[in-house]
Amino acid sequence: MKNRFILIGISMDQDFKTNNIEIIDEFSVEGIKVLAEEISKNLRKDLNFVASTQEEAFLTIDELAKLISMTKGSIYGLVHKNAIPYHKKGKLYFLKSEILDWIKSGKRDSKSSLEDKANEYILKNPFQ
Repeated sequence: MKNRFILIGISMDQDFKTNNIEIIDEFSVEGIKVLAEEISKNLRKDLNFVASTQEEAFLTIDELAKLISMTKGSIYGLVHKNAIPYHKKGKLYFLKSEILDWIKSGKRDSKSSLEDKANEYILKNPFQ
């Protein structure tokens, strides 16, 4: 005997009292899996569309200070040196994505990584 699942529809009034129950369709376990995959695919597509169409919000200097744990004075100093990405239209604004990229660009090699690179260079370019 195969397991079967029944999809039912329930309509309710504004007080959440059931008005009507009806059988919409009947599914096997495999049918449920296919249905779940289709729903997941459609949700991912919808979420990607929403994410790509939403304009990124700008951060204020106060929000940025909290995000990167720096004082406002330090941030103003970085802005003055043009060392941090910013936008100015009367006030200073910062895009979170630009700030995260800026932080990632400051990655430094570890001592062992630098030693490995130096050793590799020496092997490729022996002293003559």
